[in-house]
Amino acid sequence: MNHLDDVRGFRVLPRPETCAGQPRRCGIEIEFSGMDEKFAAQIIARTLGGQVSRKGPHLHSVEETDIGTVSVELDTRYAKPGHQFVPESVLDAARVIVPIEIITAPLPPDQWDRVIDLTTALRNAGAKGTNDSLFAGFGIHFNPEITGFDDPFLIRTIIAYGLIEGWLREWRPLNVSRRILPFVDPWPVHFIDALMLTPQLDLTKVGRLVRSHLSGRNYGLDLLPILHAHDPEGFAVMFGTEASGARPAFHVRLPDCRLDELDWSIADEWDRWWLVEALAADEARFDALCMAWRNGAGHGAGWTHVVSRHIGTHGEGLFK
Repeated sequence: MNHLDDVRGFRVLPRPETCAGQPRRCGIEIEFSGMDEKFAAQIIARTLGGQVSRKGPHLHSVEETDIGTVSVELDTRYAKPGHQFVPESVLDAARVIVPIEIITAPLPPDQWDRVIDLTTALRNAGAKGTNDSLFAGFGIHFNPEITGFDDPFLIRTIIAYGLIEGWLREWRPLNVSRRILPFVDPWPVHFIDALMLTPQLDLTKVGRLVRSHLSGRNYGLDLLPILHAHDPEGFAVMFGTEASGARPAFHVRLPDCRLDELDWSIADEWDRWWLVEALAADEARFDALCMAWRNGAGHGAGWTHVVSRHIGTHGEGLFK
């Protein structure tokens, strides 16, 4: 990884508080293999404290940890309550490609670095990340709380992601398994065009554009949770019973989980999202990139070079 400074912890968001003046929280999901759910839960308890509670054949909860309740589950619907008809032998065989997932509650910023302690403990105990198998595709999902549904910064952040997603994928390339599997597809150019050209863009209009231009939620940035939380009735009309995990938070699916690599840190993956919000907060660079896109620069292989001219080859224009 390329480090511009000695910061190894999570960077504080450029807009660290909600419009209500509360610290913005972030839930974190970690996908990996190399152990079963019970053992993973025991590692959480040893690292963060708390008591392990078995909630089902493939679901454990670690309660009263230093960061609240943490769930551990086999990340497939066939391991969840109501699907026990699937033989255990089948689920065990699927562990090569179906990850264990650790899910935290929304955490305040002063607790984020404790997740670094947890990933270190998992690595030391033999956890495997996305490089373990061509079909693994394991990732980190961040769920940073939005500043507010009606805050213009929310719309700017959505647009900022579209502007630099391609650059982010070149800056720190994703593992090949995550590029070929349909879990973190890039937003299509026509969707970013629509975001740029829609006058007085708000979340309601974003929802219509998502319905028209995207398919499902398997993108590097999944907007369905925000859209569902913002307008449940409107969401039902546009998306029906589509699973969304409604919450007032971005669902950032892009980052890799290279848990078993010694030079990897979950804080490096957080930088991918931090740069998106840093661009949204930098009015001059944001406006310049919007203008360049609207002038046609976004429709070609040279767009990432345009982004680099404005934010730096390694984002140094924003890392300041």
